[in-house]
Amino acid sequence: MPEAPVPSPDISSKLDASPLNALLLRVSTTDRIALEAVLNIRTTQKAVDALAALQEFPADVVIADIGTSDFETTDLLQALRDPVKTPRKGIPIICLLSESSPDRVRSLVKSGVDHVMVKPISATALRELAQHLCDFPMKQVTVYRYVGPDRRRVPDNSYTGPSRRKSE
Repeated sequence: MPEAPVPSPDISSKLDASPLNALLLRVSTTDRIALEAVLNIRTTQKAVDALAALQEFPADVVIADIGTSDFETTDLLQALRDPVKTPRKGIPIICLLSESSPDRVRSLVKSGVDHVMVKPISATALRELAQHLCDFPMKQVTVYRYVGPDRRRVPDNSYTGPSRRKSE
């Protein structure tokens, strides 16, 4: 006899609870206004300001918008994923992209981003993703010069050794 399907967890009750605190980096005014309806937010335009804000603002998640330039996001990622510099180890990071390519997404993931969303996005979908990342955090690793999500199984075809997982 087949097993009955397991229903998806009801997230609507979690959405009605107090909103998550989100630190926004370089998020556009339109997106910021939409996010204010579902998140408690603190906005910044520079990585240095975001790091300072994390000292006093109890952010549950960091949301960075990568527009035409990703210098500020790169600076923030390097600081947040550095075990010496980070003010908050293990904080989930979501990046918003207007244009995406597999190489760009792979690069962000290897830099320590927990999730990437490609615009256009809905504020509710972003809120649900942020809640999921807070409720079910990714396994974290701490090694020399990196603290963050464990990314050792990112498929990038760079491994050229023998295949030890023949059954997969």
